[in-house]
Amino acid sequence: MRWREVLIAAVTLGLIQTRAQAQPGPFEGHRVVRVTPRTASDLLAVSSIATNIWSCEIGLGPLDVQVTPEQQAALESLGMSCELRVPNVQSLVDAEAAQIREAHLDRDAQWFSTYRNFTEINAKLDQLAAASGGLASTFLVGNTLEGRQVRGIRFTGPDRPGNPRNSRPAALFAGGIHAREWISPMTAMYLADRMLERYAIEPRISSLLDGVEIIVIPVQNADGYVYTWASPVNRNWRKNRRTNGNGTFGVDLNRNFGYQWGGLGAGTNPGDDTYRGIGPFSEPETQIFRDFVVANPRIRTHVDLHSYGQYLLTPWGYTGAPSPDALLFDRVTDEMATAIRGVHGKTYVNGQTYTLLYPAAGGSHDWTYGDRNIFGMTAELRDTGQFGFFLPASQIIPTAEEWFEAALIFANAAQAPLLLSTPDAELSQLRDGETANVRLLTRPGTTTVAASQPVLRWRIGSSGPFSSTPMTGGAPWTAPLSGPSCSGVIEWFFEAPGADGSVTRLPATAPDSVFRTTPFGSFDVFFDDMETDRGWTVGATDDDATSGQWQRADPVGTIAQPESDFSLTGTRCWVTGAAGGAPDANDIDGGRTTLTSPVIDARPPRGFIAQNSRVFCQVWFSTNTGSNPNADAMLVELSSDAGNTWTQASVVTQNVGTWWTYQLRIEDFRAPTDRMRFRFRPRDASGDSTVEAAIDDFALILDGCRTGDFTGDGGIDGDDVIAFFTAWDAGVIDADYTGDRSVDGDDAILFFSLWDLGR
Repeated sequence: MRWREVLIAAVTLGLIQTRAQAQPGPFEGHRVVRVTPRTASDLLAVSSIATNIWSCEIGLGPLDVQVTPEQQAALESLGMSCELRVPNVQSLVDAEAAQIREAHLDRDAQWFSTYRNFTEINAKLDQLAAASGGLASTFLVGNTLEGRQVRGIRFTGPDRPGNPRNSRPAALFAGGIHAREWISPMTAMYLADRMLERYAIEPRISSLLDGVEIIVIPVQNADGYVYTWASPVNRNWRKNRRTNGNGTFGVDLNRNFGYQWGGLGAGTNPGDDTYRGIGPFSEPETQIFRDFVVANPRIRTHVDLHSYGQYLLTPWGYTGAPSPDALLFDRVTDEMATAIRGVHGKTYVNGQTYTLLYPAAGGSHDWTYGDRNIFGMTAELRDTGQFGFFLPASQIIPTAEEWFEAALIFANAAQAPLLLSTPDAELSQLRDGETANVRLLTRPGTTTVAASQPVLRWRIGSSGPFSSTPMTGGAPWTAPLSGPSCSGVIEWFFEAPGADGSVTRLPATAPDSVFRTTPFGSFDVFFDDMETDRGWTVGATDDDATSGQWQRADPVGTIAQPESDFSLTGTRCWVTGAAGGAPDANDIDGGRTTLTSPVIDARPPRGFIAQNSRVFCQVWFSTNTGSNPNADAMLVELSSDAGNTWTQASVVTQNVGTWWTYQLRIEDFRAPTDRMRFRFRPRDASGDSTVEAAIDDFALILDGCRTGDFTGDGGIDGDDVIAFFTAWDAGVIDADYTGDRSVDGDDAILFFSLWDLGR
């Protein structure tokens, strides 16, 4: 390029600035802070004060907002803490603009080295289709409010015998519904570019594309996207460009879909960033998307790409009630999050939109899932707030690379005959004598469950054939799983036949990968029903309660403390201020009171291999009455050195008005020793509140297996027999192999059976 051409290009692209252009930008001094509105009035104040709300979902809870120094001061004057996220918004605007200008001057720059405008994206779609060798074609979704064409690209492998292209299930990836989220269209385009480029050389991609059609719509909100490129002032625009008639512009397209339109999280003020519009599907952009999806019934999965936050969000957004496929969504998004983390180490948090973030009625994934029965979700791409919508161009490819791995998982779900999930995947242990009814949930994919019904396949141990147990029910399917105590392991998986003759398994690669459950027995180390004094002590050096100290007594009921102890027999428990009267007459006042257990030996007995050491007790805790309710708590602590040092295990705040079971696993905090102690420390620290606590039926139980190695030397020989019968003859509790709290002939029989097996 000659010097004249370089000069003209530089002026055109803004590399040579006029004196006027060198003036401070429109966002100079603006910063982004994170605030946490707790009430509707807080949220209203934030919305009215802040220049812009950056968070994609707007509601109670943490919000990233763009403010001037004066606006930040106004928020802080209302008692809102402002955590600085971006010191100067203008510096991000300037850096992004400079990078785009420089990349356009570099003829050798990769297409994904910078952000691309609407014209460049459409040109790239045509280029991909032309170079695809017939795999891809572009299509028109429809026209926007301002008459722009919303376009996409669809691609799949060549026709195969019995597998024509036009019969394959489809996976839809859509981006750019919010104009300012520039990483979204770029990630969608990378997905198309890489799949087409790698089809012939990467088996996992060719296998996918030979069974699934991929549909990519990179920019749904074309008018808004073009507007964000027009000038720095427009860069943070979110909505479409609807003239609302009152001086405001734009409808949030992701609040305009017809399924449960108009609910929580959808703005009614036309000036709001989340303005829902005058009615469901009032906007051309949502209408053409709706019509496209309805006209393509082969679409099985749908992802709406957004930024920012690094979330994998699933239905519902309009309600906190779980969707019918909540467990399936959790399983698939767990796999996606793991795949993302394996690329560049980034963590994406997965969960239901309403409960993980905020209410968001009228969203696209609620509509595709709730109205069209499509397995739909939303992805919030990088980052978590350092750059927000101004994610540096250097992160385009890393973001797209990690999302590509997640996209493969979700696209593969489109061709699954059946989609399977289970709430029992974490069933890692099974208590002796118990049978677990394991459950299987099925969602139709390309077929439905066959009349022969799913089966549970299982075996004891890690080798040999699997047995089959037919499953019954259907919503969910269930089958019993049980095994002998201490058998080592039970391996199991599900097998579901499809009406088309297919077989789907969970885990998907079973029997190479399976669920594993370890049957175990238990041993009661310590139990106290509080009817007699077992050595508990009241008081600690830092106790300062002026009333309501712990007592072992028969409590007198109030609205804050129990009427009776928990035990079926007996009357006593440990309680703070056992007397009745007014709720706050004998409660804890002025500080903390401490109840400490006696020293307990938590080591396993001879001939027992412990897997878990668990504390169970019944707890009553109340702090939800008085003039300052729900402001206090009870600490639970443990010590492995008889009380010389303490570790916090829990902070109890539950106010359920009844006894409930508390438990902790010692190994999560300390290695079990013969000098374990536990203490409970409720405290009144918040002024005029009513605080009561009670403890009953305290137990320390070991989960594990009996073994013939009674001496614990790692071998099973005659020494174990001698040691066992010495203990058995003396009636030592170590010889209680059956766990019935007595030593008799049954214990000797069980010991010899284990000893004879060499186990």
